[in-house]
Amino acid sequence: MLAAVLDKIRPRFGTSYAIASLGIGFIVALVIVLVLHLQALRRGEIARGVERTERLAQAVESHAARTLDSAALTLERVRDQLAVNPDARRLDDSGFRATLQRITAHLPTARIHVLDAQGRLRHAAPGELGSAIDFSRLGAFAEHRSGFTGMRIAHPLRSPATGEWQVVLTSRLDDERGRFGGMLALTIPMRSFTAIHETLRGVGVESVALHLLDGTTLVQSPFDPDRFGAAEPDRATLATKFEQASGADLVSGADGDGTQRIVRYRRLSDWPVLVVITSDAAELRARWLSQVTGYSVLALVVGAMVLGLVTLLIRQVEHRQASERRLRGALDNVTEALAIFDQHDRLVLCTRAFALHFAGLDTPETLVGEPYESITRRSIELGEKPDDGYSAEDWVRLCIDRHANPPPAPWIRRLAGERFAMVSERRLPDGGTVGVISDVTTIKQREQQIELARHDAELANRAKTRFLAAMSHELRTPLNAILGFSEVIRDLRFGRTAIERYASYAGDIHRSGTHLLDLISDILDTSKIEAGRYTLHEDQLDPLSVINEAVNMLRERARNAGVRLRVHVEEELPLLYADERAIRQVLINLLTNAIKFTPKNGRAEIYAAIDEDDWLRIAVGDTGTGIPDAVRPRLFEPFAQAGSAMVRNQEGTGLGLAICRGLVDLHGGTIGIESEAGIGTIVTVRLPPARLRARPEPPLLRAS
Repeated sequence: MLAAVLDKIRPRFGTSYAIASLGIGFIVALVIVLVLHLQALRRGEIARGVERTERLAQAVESHAARTLDSAALTLERVRDQLAVNPDARRLDDSGFRATLQRITAHLPTARIHVLDAQGRLRHAAPGELGSAIDFSRLGAFAEHRSGFTGMRIAHPLRSPATGEWQVVLTSRLDDERGRFGGMLALTIPMRSFTAIHETLRGVGVESVALHLLDGTTLVQSPFDPDRFGAAEPDRATLATKFEQASGADLVSGADGDGTQRIVRYRRLSDWPVLVVITSDAAELRARWLSQVTGYSVLALVVGAMVLGLVTLLIRQVEHRQASERRLRGALDNVTEALAIFDQHDRLVLCTRAFALHFAGLDTPETLVGEPYESITRRSIELGEKPDDGYSAEDWVRLCIDRHANPPPAPWIRRLAGERFAMVSERRLPDGGTVGVISDVTTIKQREQQIELARHDAELANRAKTRFLAAMSHELRTPLNAILGFSEVIRDLRFGRTAIERYASYAGDIHRSGTHLLDLISDILDTSKIEAGRYTLHEDQLDPLSVINEAVNMLRERARNAGVRLRVHVEEELPLLYADERAIRQVLINLLTNAIKFTPKNGRAEIYAAIDEDDWLRIAVGDTGTGIPDAVRPRLFEPFAQAGSAMVRNQEGTGLGLAICRGLVDLHGGTIGIESEAGIGTIVTVRLPPARLRARPEPPLLRAS
């Protein structure tokens, strides 16, 4: 390829310019590859950062879910206690206060508040009753009073006593008659949720936040008093992420400082809460910049090496051009074809044999100065044949490439007149080329004969292997069945009275033997046909009679398979001069395949008519699974089958269609297949007009 590029540039600008252009092109390509690779590295760093943030978000989600689930469980336990002991709502029930303290012991920072139907605080634990938070003003209190019986996460409240923000969970209380009897409120300090953030700060997490479905900030770390408790300005984005239940974004300048951050959203499975984790991408960018520096230094080193190499090559080329000499000696009486080209691929001298074989000229002098490409094109015009797979233009390019870069081993060209020439070329010190061409026609003819014999031997070996592979399974299966069932009967394994079971096994042995006989018959018929030893016993026969006989033989099989079998025969068909047994076997094989590959409630039909060319056409069609296009060309080969997906649950050797083709060929007819996957298959047999005979006229009735 390098030589081809040099050949295009060199005639116009010179070899030195061509080498310099290639060197610069290589450096440009190196820069492009470097940029693409660095971009891929950056994407990889971002992906790893997103993955890390995802794991951290899962940890925060799990912690928040456990805290809320524990709080919900605590509310349910308190509500159960009040349901069992309604009198515990009185202010003076010290026993119930102790119960509240025991229930909330596993939530050391949480506090339970019991409100009556008027919103008055009746109990608070742990701690004394005097709470400065008026829970009756919460929207959740009004919702529970209106009939909402589930749990509600209220908007966060700030404790007047401690100044600390609280997350509030509420639940409705009912009295003995099922009416609204008050509300339970459980408060959890925000630090219970944000404590995990202190652990995550060391791994790059900037902030942790929990938002309600309406966009209200429920928990925030680090704490921002200006935004906490208020609805997020980008409420639509939060709603979208809540519906998606997941997502990760790389955000630039989210806080107006231009810093890139990774924001991860995770929705709590059982709560209307969205977890938002923000990680700083500065560490990722720093690692990527470090890689950029390393690869850039490597690219500079490689570029410098390429420039040095290009300079060295240019000096060598200029030195060779300055000191090159042309070889100008050749003898006209040399029997081999010889040609010498200069560094510009122009012919310097050649023998008469070269001029005659490649240019059709008897005077070599007329070719001197002609380019190698022109001589090659002239040889093709005279009748040189390109190798298989090459067009004339591709062959010219290949010859030029091999001439410019001679291969170490000789190569063959097929010249006009079915002659073969072995070409051996070498580069000269001055940049030219010397080529010796030997006539190897006799040798190539012998090689072709040997190759043909080897190919035939391989085909025979593959046929033997395919035969053994097919028969090893098809013959062993019925034989194993025969041996197995006969041993059961012989040994009386089920006692002397199990007559019905032994009779069933005897039937299995008979069916296996019949199947084995059919296999052997198919093999023998195929062998006779391929050996040309199948003898036709021909006589006049009625096509309709043979068709009906084949249909009647298979009607029971079709009925058992749930396939409808129909016959459509044109009236007054002529007689057929053929081997009745062979024609019947063809029809039975085709109908058997149609029934075998047609699902239940399908149809198998046979048609017979005289077509427009006066040939007898017999077609067998079905509504079965169809045959894939890739398999269809091999169906008439011995041991070929329609494919594993269609026949693994069907028995057979794959000889049926091969036998059909052989028998039809013996009658001078044709056989073809039309099929569409999922629609069905039609196999058509056509017998020539020479085998058709007119029916005799019926005798006239005499008058009495």
